Amino acid sequence: MQGLIFVTWEKYLSERFSGSVLREYRDKLGNALPTALLASRVYDDSVLLTGVAAASNITSVPVEILLREFGRYFITNGLTRHLCAYILTQVHSGRELLLAMHDAHQQMSRLPDGLTPPLFQYTTRNKNSNELTLIYDSPRKLCSVLIGAIEGAAERYGEQVHIFERTCMKRGNSVSRFEIRFSASSKEVLETREQSERHQAKQHFAQYILSLLPNNGGGGVTLAELQKTLALRGIQQERIRPALLLEALRHLHYAGLVATTANHAGDDLMHRRYWRAPTSDPPSPASL
Repeated sequence: MQGLIFVTWEKYLSERFSGSVLREYRDKLGNALPTALLASRVYDDSVLLTGVAAASNITSVPVEILLREFGRYFITNGLTRHLCAYILTQVHSGRELLLAMHDAHQQMSRLPDGLTPPLFQYTTRNKNSNELTLIYDSPRKLCSVLIGAIEGAAERYGEQVHIFERTCMKRGNSVSRFEIRFSASSKEVLETREQSERHQAKQHFAQYILSLLPNNGGGGVTLAELQKTLALRGIQQERIRPALLLEALRHLHYAGLVATTANHAGDDLMHRRYWRAPTSDPPSPASL
């Protein structure tokens, strides 16, 4: 499971509960948790599932409520908003966000990090409809997180959402099936012109960076090597500061478009390598 999930889970605990809950939580899990969680790393699913049970025991809040609240928090909190900006700047409604999540999860499953993000299936009545049917099939059975994420998508765009759960894996069905209907809120969420222009500039810069990265066969490039390439192309030094390059690379990574050596033994930021992730699945042996 992606490290961003773990980092935002602890942020949720620290913001949702006052006092020493987060410290008790970490004490209870002990060595099962690394000293410092990193959003760029991949961690075992069981650590989070054990952690949710521990948090429920400490706070006396039922597991399903914690999971639903966390799903909503994950979509709306500032860290996710920053790291997933490449995706978020391209969508303008809760429905569009769910469809973008489908594409992003599919793309992240192609990264060489062993990620297994939940792959949703959608059916829609027509392109402009605010309704859709979502089919969720995951061995994790984290339906409550998904419901919270749908609610968070609506909240992010100032919308209302109605979720009808038709089938559920936890009730013995083979899949969980949700019928979802978004409706506009009386409170309209608007960006200023300056915000929109700033987001678009970052989007274009990230796309340019992506075009310069080698594919997997190229072995990847370090941040310093990428900076040198940009300098040779005449890009102003102010625009290729390491912090700006790193931000673009992170945004692309959380969209599943850039792979890194973050999970390789001995990796550090100075020597980390980046390359373009494949954007389609390899053909199966039967189709060769």
